[in-house]
Amino acid sequence: MSASPSPSHAPRVLSTGLLLALAAAVVAAYVTVWLVGLDLSVRPPLPARFQADHVTGLISLVADLTARLGAVGALGAFVAALAGGLDAGRLTERGGRFAAWGGRLAQVWFAASVLNTFANPAYVNGVGLHTTLTPASWWTFLWASPSALAWLYSAAVALGCVVAAYASRRWATFALCWAAGVSALLFVSVTGNVTVGLDHDWATDAAVILTLTAVPLLSLAVGSWLAGTTAAARGYQRVALPLLLIAAAGQAVVAWQQLAGVPATATPFGLWQLVMAGIAVLWLASWALRAVRGARPGASVGLDAVLGVAYLAALTAENHVPSPRFLEPQTVMINYLGYQVQVGPTIERLVSLGRPNLLWVVIVVAAIAWYVTAWLRARRLGRPYPLLRLVSWCAAWLLTLFLAVTGLWEYSTVQYSWHMVVHMTVNMMVPVLAVLGAPLSLIRAASDPQPGHVGAAAGLDALEASRPWQIMTSPLVAWLLYVGSLFMVYFTPAFSWLMKYHWAHQLMLLFFMATGYLFFEQIIGSDRPGRQLPHLLKLALVISIMPFHAIFAVSILSSRTLIGAEFYQTIAPPWIPDLLAEQNIAGQATWFLGEVPLFLVIAALAAQWFRSDSKEAADSDAAEESGDDDSFDAYNDMLAELARRDRQAEREAHLRKFQP
Repeated sequence: MSASPSPSHAPRVLSTGLLLALAAAVVAAYVTVWLVGLDLSVRPPLPARFQADHVTGLISLVADLTARLGAVGALGAFVAALAGGLDAGRLTERGGRFAAWGGRLAQVWFAASVLNTFANPAYVNGVGLHTTLTPASWWTFLWASPSALAWLYSAAVALGCVVAAYASRRWATFALCWAAGVSALLFVSVTGNVTVGLDHDWATDAAVILTLTAVPLLSLAVGSWLAGTTAAARGYQRVALPLLLIAAAGQAVVAWQQLAGVPATATPFGLWQLVMAGIAVLWLASWALRAVRGARPGASVGLDAVLGVAYLAALTAENHVPSPRFLEPQTVMINYLGYQVQVGPTIERLVSLGRPNLLWVVIVVAAIAWYVTAWLRARRLGRPYPLLRLVSWCAAWLLTLFLAVTGLWEYSTVQYSWHMVVHMTVNMMVPVLAVLGAPLSLIRAASDPQPGHVGAAAGLDALEASRPWQIMTSPLVAWLLYVGSLFMVYFTPAFSWLMKYHWAHQLMLLFFMATGYLFFEQIIGSDRPGRQLPHLLKLALVISIMPFHAIFAVSILSSRTLIGAEFYQTIAPPWIPDLLAEQNIAGQATWFLGEVPLFLVIAALAAQWFRSDSKEAADSDAAEESGDDDSFDAYNDMLAELARRDRQAEREAHLRKFQP
């Protein structure tokens, strides 16, 4: 397979003037964070909180900025490598050079991230850097500070990118590195200031949306500038505006929550919000200028890379400057959840509008909008896609939307029984419906690659041919994740820890949704035409998880030890006098909601099995009638030959009786 840019899309040489402007922007960014560090060193500490010394603060600022610059630079180089095209599943020669540069930048990213695992928890907890430098104290501070864990994950991803850049030239490898890099910066984003105070659940969700649009925007700007082709510039121009607008909306929600009603001009944190808003306006003006003049490689795209450096400097400063929200009093429940729940659930409260899960709402809208757009595109390309799959996909996400906007979500965060109702729904029912939508097959049906671009179908084929993808989606791994994750989360201290943080609770449920999708894709999915398991083995896989679901539910129901005790005893919902009795109800709900979807899966599998056998029989009959299949004739000829041999043997035996 080859999908390389055409000669008409030849790369241009990078402008020396723009390179100097980018270097000047990087120098200015470091001067800016140095000045921020000096300013923080002379400000009084927050009430009842320790403040780190100015050296620790400065090291944290510099390491933070360096890691972000190195990460975006590496991801941008990977984008340029991926845009260089596919050659039998591998990067082109030019793409390989960009990948090597990405590996060098990833080394900087790795070193700064490692430094941040020491400097960040020291700064956050108001102690000197020397306090975290011993192995024992480093380990203690690491697990006490989620932001330090985020930087540890960032270091691990950066190291993986370094290894990949030196050991591989597979296109899929760098696509996975890019996705992992986005997830690393996402983890850093959601463990910062947005985790504090009233409405921090919405601010955290907004930070997720912001990062999932801003980081791709930044890396695409750098990558298209490095690629230096008209095709790359036009591709970037098409996606820049929606990414920019969504990122700006996410930043606005974060600013609203963190400012806590204080005017932006009245606090240093607010001033940095205004700076980022100004950068967004300049970015929008740059996009508009390209829209008028035409998207061409060179300075117009490189300007966005310079703006990206300015944005990262402002983001680093914002992450270190205390926001007005830190001065607002909060209850224990607000500290953990971001909101207060004082009354118990009723049927009316559970099914009517409650506190919405902002992230889920955005995911639902994006998933349905993407699928409908791709479905219509496939029809326009003359590849009509089944309507039933569209209905199934939409049903999966509408069910998710129901969970996200009703009282079910709100009460699932404070009451174990309703948590398990939501958990079992997103772990079983939603994935079953989503799998029946066959989204990967739709990607292929809607793919129509343009010259100079790697098409979605070609990229997906390269991913599915890669070893990491095949391992992650193998039946054994899917089974182990689906069954093992239940016990590893709920019967260890992990559950209580995950429930204390909104971002961790979201991650837990999305992980359960993903493991459910991977498992049921093995059973009733249509996205694996070349790797389908025998139907009998599929049935065996379904039956094999039933005992584990039963054991899991019975263990919850009969346990005398409170699951998530630290979390539930701390928030102490006033309408639940007996947490063990509540846990018993959760076990009953788990048992019921765990078995019913499995029987539906078995019914769907039986229907697919019947259709498959019927199709094989019809194909065999048609081939026999047309003469294309002579297997039956061969079989009949074999039987006739055996009969002839038997008759011959009988005659010979009969003649031997009369011989002297």
